[in-house]
Amino acid sequence: MKKNVISVILIFVALIAVPLTLIIFAFALPPQYDLSFYGGMKIKYERLYGLSGKKAVIIGGSNAAFGIRSDLLEEELGYPAVNYGLYANLGTKYMLDTAEGAIGSGDIVIISPEQNSQSLSCYFNGEAAWYSADGNFGVLGRVPFASAGDLFKGFLPFVSGKYNAFISGVKPAPDGVYNVSSFNSLGDICYDKREYNEMPQGFDAATPISFSRNVISQEFIDYMNAFARRARAKGATVYYAFCPMNGSALEEGTDSRKIADYYDFLREKLDFDILGSPENRVMDSGWFYDSNFHLNASGAIAYTRRLALDIKAATGDYTAVKIPVPEMPVVPDGGGESGGTSEEFDKAAKVFDLSLITSVSGARVWRIDGLTAEGKALAEITLPDKVLGIPVCEIAAGAFADDTAVEKITFGMNINTVGAGAFAGCTNLKGIYITNPDPNAYHPARDVLQGADGCSFYLPADVYASKFLPDYFWGALDKDRLKSY
Repeated sequence: MKKNVISVILIFVALIAVPLTLIIFAFALPPQYDLSFYGGMKIKYERLYGLSGKKAVIIGGSNAAFGIRSDLLEEELGYPAVNYGLYANLGTKYMLDTAEGAIGSGDIVIISPEQNSQSLSCYFNGEAAWYSADGNFGVLGRVPFASAGDLFKGFLPFVSGKYNAFISGVKPAPDGVYNVSSFNSLGDICYDKREYNEMPQGFDAATPISFSRNVISQEFIDYMNAFARRARAKGATVYYAFCPMNGSALEEGTDSRKIADYYDFLREKLDFDILGSPENRVMDSGWFYDSNFHLNASGAIAYTRRLALDIKAATGDYTAVKIPVPEMPVVPDGGGESGGTSEEFDKAAKVFDLSLITSVSGARVWRIDGLTAEGKALAEITLPDKVLGIPVCEIAAGAFADDTAVEKITFGMNINTVGAGAFAGCTNLKGIYITNPDPNAYHPARDVLQGADGCSFYLPADVYASKFLPDYFWGALDKDRLKSY
């Protein structure tokens, strides 16, 4: 009997010790994600809750982080502007929830999510929320109890990642614009190398922008309306604003009539006004940077000017906007390379259907349109770095679709674009191996592996945890489908 009691006590202590240890790791260890893009949440949260009196608060995803110049907007409006947009992987709902406590009388609140189904839904990523709160856990106290289950599910992978980063001494610290150092004290991206459009074709073909009515969920519309009612009860005014959108990325068949239909639909559904028009937010690709919603430095000025005009018009301020119209950046000539042998081309052409295309910079690049009969019979395929000295950069939409023999695909160093549904139907595909150690070389779409259910990405082991996992684009993928080699 005594032994049974001792056993029960030991089991109880073990059950208590495990969660207690995890909690200690989460809260007692120094922050590990504060240098990543998630670290920008602390800057934005502290600015929002550190202000008193009237303010303009723009709530959204990374389109706001890349698209708003708070200093210029403040100068135009005469009161503070808060750039409260960070990352679509967190969910627009998370940004609304954590901002609500700071909304007060006289505030102008602008809800401006990305024009895609994830941002226009009640999607909430509990694991990502923990990353954004590392070193600032008070922000999670703003999350409603209804989301507690998602936070609980995200806790263990967060603690595991934080512990491993601490033990290894390698904090997630992405290079370039997705490091927290790219944010200024106002919460705006101020990366000095964000000069022009860096997308090879001028837009991301894998993430087309849709104005179909089903892109937004009724649940999210209801959530925004409820948020707006509570904000108005505090004396604030709420608007919806379309985010900046790359005009070259509009879904096929999108015209002014379809955009107008969506606008009318949304205006009827929302209990608050829409600021400006969606047509005015569809901008030339030259204003964008590395995604269909991320503006370059000049684009941020151009967009902020449009936003200031709309806010002034809506609030009855008819003074002239002083923000100058910047010149749209021109992409530097990428030049071109030549060389190689006809034998090299013949070798590639036996496996791949190739097209020579012109990138947005004017450089010639190869696009893989599909596989030949010989290529379809191969179990392993390695994409070349170059053919005839010209880089192989793009995989066309549906290029490998239904080519079910392939089990392993190794990307060449220059692959930077993968079209929608490129691997749909590849039921035998087990792994896509990335050879370029720079996560910025290729930005995967969230649904890039759709239709290849048994497939994972294999990433270089020496930069897997430090560069790829905290990366803005790679980090948005299902972690179970990211492995190292």
